[in-house]
Order: sequence, then structure tokens, then C-alpha cells
Amino acid sequence: MARQPKYSGINPIERLHRGEPYFFIRGQDRLSVAAVIEYSHLLRYESTNALLRGDENLSDSLKKQADEVLSYAQKFKEWQQANPDKVKIPD
Repeated sequence: MARQPKYSGINPIERLHRGEPYFFIRGQDRLSVAAVIEYSHLLRYESTNALLRGDENLSDSLKKQADEVLSYAQKFKEWQQANPDKVKIPD
């Protein structure tokens, strides 16, 4: 059975704690693909650490999140390729 994205059907902004900072990356940002890919690498790194600590459930969860994040990097890349006139360096 396919896993639903972590925030499927909800607004993740609504899950923030009062005063909690957050960071937002848009597909139009030329650097977004690399940033999202790097985050997927960090999730895999933490997955390995969890496995080394013997926490297989957390390791599996982090791997799934890494896969999901990587799929978003692909969506960003495809959008950028389809919309080159909208892609820009942050200003």
C-alpha cells in the first residue's frame, strides 16, 4: 500500500507551535532542487544513525521521508524545466 505524504490533506503551517520559526522553499527558487535533495540526504544520514542505535522503526520512517522529499525535488526540477521564465535566483 502506498504511503500518504506526511502532510497529505492538512496545512502544515497549522501544525506549527506558537512562535515556532519555519522555512519555506518555492519551486521558482533556482536553488530549491539542490536544497531539497540535500535535506533528503540528511534524512538518510539520520536513518543510518537510528539503525546503528537499534531503532529500526525510526530508521524506516526516516528512509520513507527521504524518499518522499526526493520525489519533491523531482517535482521542483520538472516544474523548473517546464517554467524556465519563472525560475530565478532569490532576491
